[in-house]
Amino acid sequence: MTSSSFFYEGQPIFFRSSGNGKPVLLLHGFGEDSHVFDALLPHLPDGYQYFLPDLPGSGASPFQPTISNIIDAMATAVLALMQAQQVSSFTILGHSMGGYIALAMMEQQPAVINGMGLIHSTAFADSEEKKTNRSKSIAFIQENGAAAFLKTAIPGLFAPAFVESNPAVVAALVAKGNNFESASLVAYYEAMIARPDRTEILRQSQVPVLFLIGDEDKAVPMQDVLQQVYLPEQAMVHIMRGIGHMGMLEDTAATAHHIASFLTMLN
Repeated sequence: MTSSSFFYEGQPIFFRSSGNGKPVLLLHGFGEDSHVFDALLPHLPDGYQYFLPDLPGSGASPFQPTISNIIDAMATAVLALMQAQQVSSFTILGHSMGGYIALAMMEQQPAVINGMGLIHSTAFADSEEKKTNRSKSIAFIQENGAAAFLKTAIPGLFAPAFVESNPAVVAALVAKGNNFESASLVAYYEAMIARPDRTEILRQSQVPVLFLIGDEDKAVPMQDVLQQVYLPEQAMVHIMRGIGHMGMLEDTAATAHHIASFLTMLN
């Protein structure tokens, strides 16, 4: 594993890379950083170079107010990072908010993307109810801080049975919440509230799309995603039973197996 930084608009975006071969970009979600994929990486197939950036405002990447609050701006920044690595074509795997960014990247530069995975993610815009809930969360963060919010929110991302049987895994993710600034989480919520519906991107996709769906996912409900899986011309769909929003931690081996099957399909 190597670590580096790419400077974008005067600020560094930290990223790591591992392996050699065809490029695969893994984008983390809200309240996470690239280390959320650490348990997954050893199970992914050889023959690929995996790129794992910390989005601006997460992990080692400083908060950038003009970027972190717009999904499209984060997409542009990540595309610039990949171009700077002289990567002309790659596969994207985006978890949750990372999937929203992946869709925006596909909209901006479809020619550089040879496959896209939506890992517990959706092309739908926020419903009015979802926007209201995110706005309430923003108010909570501004009053109580990022760590207090993530302490209450993170356990709900997992299936209840996993929380009960794997408290250390959940606690470790909660602990990483202490590293977040409130401004970052607020900006991400603002970005997600403002993002448009991108189901047309799926409909127009000229490359295969992977859908990983947790049947106990409360953040991105299975029934919502199932309305989208028929849109791409080529799709690989896996419903993960007893899994919430965090398949790469709840069932690492199965998640890696599904990703490996998708990467093989792209060859």
